[in-house]
Amino acid sequence: MEHLQPYIDGVVGALVSLLVAFVIGVVAMLRVKVTAWLESRTNAQQREILHRLAQEGMAYAETAFKQSGGMEKLTEAFSYVFNRASNYGIKVGADTIRAAIEKAVLDYNAKVKGGGAG
Repeated sequence: MEHLQPYIDGVVGALVSLLVAFVIGVVAMLRVKVTAWLESRTNAQQREILHRLAQEGMAYAETAFKQSGGMEKLTEAFSYVFNRASNYGIKVGADTIRAAIEKAVLDYNAKVKGGGAG
């Protein structure tokens, strides 16, 4: 049995190495999936925050700048959303901010003029 011990040690060592390689592969695969999930979750949360900020920005511009025209209100709402989004660490482009504000305005108008729809 003693003459087989080196072979047994070699086989056990190889099996342990294979097991370690398998575990490392599984961990790497899980890391990629968890990272993708976290990024998608973060993006969803950031979109939700952006839409809430757009609603706030629209309300702010509508109340604070009642005498101003639509473009001035849009500019003020844009400034509000951009600054607040930066405070939250959300980086989005001007088109995305404008689209969120325009959606907030459309939703508000549909709710007010449409009798609660939207």
